Amino acid sequence: MARTQSVPQTRHTPRTRDAGAALVILLVLGWAATSTADSGPGIGIKLGAQTIEDPVDLDKTTQARLEVELSSPRWFDEHVDFALTFGGSYLGSHTETYTDIVDDTLIDDVYTDKLWLFDIRLAARLYPLGDSSRIRPYVGAGVGYYWFLDNWHNDYSDTFEDPFFPGTFMTVHEETEGRATLAQGFFPFLLAGVTVPVGDNFELTAELQYDFGKTDNDFELGGPIYMLGARFRF
Repeated sequence: MARTQSVPQTRHTPRTRDAGAALVILLVLGWAATSTADSGPGIGIKLGAQTIEDPVDLDKTTQARLEVELSSPRWFDEHVDFALTFGGSYLGSHTETYTDIVDDTLIDDVYTDKLWLFDIRLAARLYPLGDSSRIRPYVGAGVGYYWFLDNWHNDYSDTFEDPFFPGTFMTVHEETEGRATLAQGFFPFLLAGVTVPVGDNFELTAELQYDFGKTDNDFELGGPIYMLGARFRF
């Protein structure tokens, strides 16, 4: 019996880059400008969805997404800030089942992949209206690093007749699991959105992002992201 093609399980050596240090340094530089800003740094949470190419059947799929954002103060008359964001989506599961009889042995093999997409990103945002308006549209751009992860589980069993007791069958069962990084890398992105103040310290946000170049190991994971959220500024 032929087996269907599953998600590739090739493991990759992690790339040793200083991306994390660079992102943190840039954010710290943003925080250093607090003394020249009217608003303080912020922390926010966003919920939304992203549309990507399904890594299993290659059709377009839209999945829920969660982001946590740390933002710098806005300075230059409330025209500029930076945002460091951690986000991710669960892309669903894929199960492959193989059953066959080989040399009077019944083989059952069930392989399940649970797929996750995570990223960290740093954006610079420009507020064209600055402090002249409480409702602030903005545009921005940035760079991020993503990880496409597979949490896999394999349930395998052989059932065969006991050679010492004819008519009696035995089953040998084995379970294994692990995690593989199927794709990873840097990517650029653009964004646009609007913030609406609620009181002195809270903001509501609506944002559209678009990721480019999320291509690695024959996976294409770029596309639009739609987010709604709230932010607290200190």
